[in-house]
Amino acid sequence: MTKSIKILFPLTAILFFSCALGQTKISKFTIQGDVQGYSNGTMLYLNDATVSLKPIDSTIIVDGKFVIYGNLKSKFLSANISTTNFTDRVYFWLASGKTYFKAKKGNFTDAVIYGTKLQDEQNKLNKLRGIKENTEQVDYSFIKNNPNSLISANILNEYCNTWHRDTIKYLHNSFTKSIKGTSSGKKISDFLKFNRNIKIGDKFVDFTQKDTLNKNIKVSDFKGKVILLEFWGSWCGPCREQNPFLLKIYNEFKQKGFEIIGTATEFEKQKWIKAIQEDKLTWTNISNLNESENKATIIYGVSGYPMNFLIDRNGIIIAKEIYGEELRSKLSKIL
Repeated sequence: MTKSIKILFPLTAILFFSCALGQTKISKFTIQGDVQGYSNGTMLYLNDATVSLKPIDSTIIVDGKFVIYGNLKSKFLSANISTTNFTDRVYFWLASGKTYFKAKKGNFTDAVIYGTKLQDEQNKLNKLRGIKENTEQVDYSFIKNNPNSLISANILNEYCNTWHRDTIKYLHNSFTKSIKGTSSGKKISDFLKFNRNIKIGDKFVDFTQKDTLNKNIKVSDFKGKVILLEFWGSWCGPCREQNPFLLKIYNEFKQKGFEIIGTATEFEKQKWIKAIQEDKLTWTNISNLNESENKATIIYGVSGYPMNFLIDRNGIIIAKEIYGEELRSKLSKIL
């Protein structure tokens, strides 16, 4: 078994980050939908799309129509509309006021979504991306020319691990104070402060998080062992698919000085522990239980899940994103 799928924070129509411009008065929203191809009674779900997808509400399709309405505690939210098994899904900006949604069965990714100022701004950027070959240049120009745009902060946040650090710093410095204070603006600031641009051949960077019994665990606690630092989440399908094979490898090599440290990007401890129990993960599992501010992921530049780093007995990173038979072969050579 080898890794073929990863959950990314992609540069698509909507970027996976909560986007509150500070707390504000509760505001009302309405989503008015027109969906072709689904039978009456088909369920649709509105999800909060920060890192994992958290259900906000649900509705049913009747004669090709649906309506979802409710309240927001923040000015804006990255959201997702999906069918029950996520066979159809699309991301968009949820904001106060009315949002119009038009899509066909099996093609939600091409849905027409409009109505709010922020979503309309996103649509304009998507259109520019669609007619230009170099989308990175389009994104750079957009960020540079729109320093007071929430979308600029979200785009730049996604490029933190690919663009040069000086470019990130230059564009972040151009942001207005209000944009720097958004969730994504703060993430960029944290990136510039904590990220170590870790590469193969570098020494590992230590950090501390709590295990399931609330005990502080450091990576350095396992000094002298070969460590697989595994970044994952209970909500991450590809991560969960990898766990059975990782478990086989762990059982094969743990008596030879091999340890896995699973650091989970989570918010709810109960879901985290349930996933550990279901997948029978007997290695060390840690988390700071704050999925939007996991300092370890910033240090190591984690932009998608699963991701891992293999650390040798001397604390040197000797591999990155290593799975399947490649991992087994590597361990066989060094243990």
